[in-house]
Amino acid sequence: MSEVDTKQARLLVIFDHLLPLVDSVSDKVRFAALLGLGLDVWIFVWLFFLKGFSLSSALMVAGVVLLPLLILLRFWWALEEIKDLPNIAERMMTDAQGEIQETVQGIRAGQVQKLGFLRSAKSLWSIGSMASEARELVGSYISIGTLVNPLSLVLGVVSLLFVLLLVFVGLVLLILAFW
Repeated sequence: MSEVDTKQARLLVIFDHLLPLVDSVSDKVRFAALLGLGLDVWIFVWLFFLKGFSLSSALMVAGVVLLPLLILLRFWWALEEIKDLPNIAERMMTDAQGEIQETVQGIRAGQVQKLGFLRSAKSLWSIGSMASEARELVGSYISIGTLVNPLSLVLGVVSLLFVLLLVFVGLVLLILAFW
């Protein structure tokens, strides 16, 4: 087994251990964001329909409440992209390994062909597909940056605490609506 295969196997084992944790955290962040969105709608309904605030005032309050939820949704999106990272990396490694083996075998067999128009088009097509896979991989790395940035982490924790505050405010508004 070559060194590349052992590194690939170790990387896949790490992903296999990490993905259940990422999936669990992703589900909890999604639940918190959906709960916050429901509470945001409830606050808007309470302000506009039950208490008679103006539409612009109710929308401004709902918009301010929505900002921390957008941060939570960004964390959720980053976690969802990380869950697909092993598939993207495996596809890229398999494609690159296959192309290299094909080229080496052709050179060893003395079948070095001149690049014709159709072969050039095929090569450009494969380069384009590899570039799109690389873009997906880079996009996942950018999402990882969201998760390891200290400012983003602090904002994420504050956003989760804000959702807990929204639950308390929502319950108080529910009690006031029936009282």
